[in-house]
Amino acid sequence: MPFDPYAPCPGGRDKKIRFCCPNMLKEIEQVGRLLETEQNGACLAYIETLEKNHPNCACLTAAKLSIYRIENRWAEALPVAERFHADEPDNPTAAAEYAMALVVTGNPKLAISTLVDGFERSKADAIHTTLLRGTLQIGAYLLMGRLAVPAIAIGNVLKEIPAIAESANRLLYNATADANVPLILRDWAFEYKCPDDFPGKATFEDAAVLVRQMRWKQALALLEPLTHLVDSNCADAWSGVWRNIAVLHFWLLDSEKGCEALKTYASHPNTPMEDAVDAESVRFLFAPDPFGDQTNELIVEYAITDVDAALEKLLSDPLFRNVDSPDAPFSPPPRGSFQLLDRPFSDTETTMTLETVSSQRAVAVLFGKETDREARLLVLALTTEELEAVEANIQGVLGDLVQIPGKTIDQKPISKTRLLTECRLYFPQKREHVEPEVIEKIIIDYFGKSFVEAWLALPLGLLDGKTPVEAAKEPKYTVPLLAAIQMIEDWMPEDVRSDVNQKLWSRLGLPTPDTITVAEGSGEDPLEVLDAYPVWRWHRFDVSKLSTDILAGGLQIVLGMREMRATMRFAEELLNRPMDSMPFPTRIMAFEALISTSQGKGDFENALLWVERAKNESAANDIPDAAWCLHEILLLLMKGDTSVAFEVIQYVATKYRDDASVMNALQELFVRIGMLNPDGTPSAAFVQAQAAQQAEEQEQKIWTPDGSAPTGSPASSKLWVPD
Repeated sequence: MPFDPYAPCPGGRDKKIRFCCPNMLKEIEQVGRLLETEQNGACLAYIETLEKNHPNCACLTAAKLSIYRIENRWAEALPVAERFHADEPDNPTAAAEYAMALVVTGNPKLAISTLVDGFERSKADAIHTTLLRGTLQIGAYLLMGRLAVPAIAIGNVLKEIPAIAESANRLLYNATADANVPLILRDWAFEYKCPDDFPGKATFEDAAVLVRQMRWKQALALLEPLTHLVDSNCADAWSGVWRNIAVLHFWLLDSEKGCEALKTYASHPNTPMEDAVDAESVRFLFAPDPFGDQTNELIVEYAITDVDAALEKLLSDPLFRNVDSPDAPFSPPPRGSFQLLDRPFSDTETTMTLETVSSQRAVAVLFGKETDREARLLVLALTTEELEAVEANIQGVLGDLVQIPGKTIDQKPISKTRLLTECRLYFPQKREHVEPEVIEKIIIDYFGKSFVEAWLALPLGLLDGKTPVEAAKEPKYTVPLLAAIQMIEDWMPEDVRSDVNQKLWSRLGLPTPDTITVAEGSGEDPLEVLDAYPVWRWHRFDVSKLSTDILAGGLQIVLGMREMRATMRFAEELLNRPMDSMPFPTRIMAFEALISTSQGKGDFENALLWVERAKNESAANDIPDAAWCLHEILLLLMKGDTSVAFEVIQYVATKYRDDASVMNALQELFVRIGMLNPDGTPSAAFVQAQAAQQAEEQEQKIWTPDGSAPTGSPASSKLWVPD
């Protein structure tokens, strides 16, 4: 591009290049040319030469930092960006560059603070492009660093700016769809509505405007003085001020102040109980020991005198089950890996139940002698409470071959409640003799019985050392107990959550959440109706009372946020309604949701039923069934029903052989499941599996004198027996 001396200064100064650096126009043009042709090394050397005579040129500094960014030289970028920002604190480019260097080098809190300063020092209607794009990039880095809360806040600010809205919406989608982040955090937003009778309404509304402009520190400065109106405990005191203060602190990554504000909000008499429970749940997520039940998970090393003898003893002991090595980069590989059980496991057990199945106490990994260290037994996933018993087990099996006590080489704090949710039941790695339904029932029984009983009897610091059963007798513990159960819900497998919650609420005599009923015809805008409730409560809607538009709009949202309970309820209700009551694409969305949700839960039978119904409805609307057939093929293969899957493949290949898009989709499916390489040739894994299957089938054949004749043909014989 031709050089324009009247273009804005690339260094972020509020001037044209000609007036910012009048004596360096040719040099800046040359820098731009080198950058454009990607001659980064030459450009950097040229910049450093120029800086000797022009040390404070923002254009040169910005160009140097752009090269560092392109080449991921963040350690070098940080001091340069820090000086740039210190010299020019009002410069939006300096703020953006410094914030990016901070977040990448591990200081996200200061990065966000620097960004906010940049917005607060800029005109609200004239935010510099470099600051906007830098903020978007920082949002992406925050998300990569598992800091979804401020990333979502940044996305919500930037989506209102047309020049960057599309990219901001992509950031928002990725952040809100991250199922590794608890749903309550992905939808934990600033509450912009203020009661009309709140005395500080005008000030609050001014603060709300600042929040939307990412002037979060200035918004806090307006909100914090309003707390004296809240703490007066008068009837019109709006405790939501404290909640919003907490939200802003969490966005600024000041978790300590955020938790303090949430605690005040939850304990305020004007805060509805359900909102107080949500606030406590969020506070727990940021607390290092939310339940006050922390223990330590240890890694302990034991010296071994004879590794071969030790391996022989471990392999022959019923409490040590030989398993694959844990997912850890061990080098050299271990001689053996074992699960240490609480009681012997019987491979011949005819009926496996919760009462007869074994549980894992720890994982033991045996290493031989190496050049620089003796043979050793490494014990992982061991809690402080189990240490003595586990060492007694090891001593009893290995005797003089092991040195007890061992050396603790690492430990990390972990909640006892969290450990209980991990369900360390032992099932054999080869489960041919155990039906999947049996294992599923045992796991469900574990959570419904063993977990419930153990947690109810667990003393918790959260409850001042009382057990949940003891604390439930006192009203002051109702909110903490409900919040604890809500947090436990996130740690549970999805298919047991509802049952466990019901049992805990019932055993403790706690109030159960009500069904949310929306009056028919309320609200013309579907999203307005839904926005009155946080997404994590949507599964409680009486869906029969929701309009089709509300259900369809809500389904799109919960699908994007991976909220499976609401997804299934909304989708099923849509498909229970007449076909002509909605556009057919809405039904397609509902079918897709139910098929993928059932597939994710491993319920292939149910998923196939939805596929069949989708095919029938598509046929009734003269819509091709190819997409549903592809779903069917995948589900049948996952279910292990290969013969039927190949029949469907043949059907698709025949019916849609002239439809390039369907054929490409079929090939992509085969690539995705590992049957084909991207070039269309059979994958090595598929060829190997085919050969193994053919060999197995050959072994299973019974020889007959004329066994070469096709089965079922006139020449084929019955089972041969001697005369």
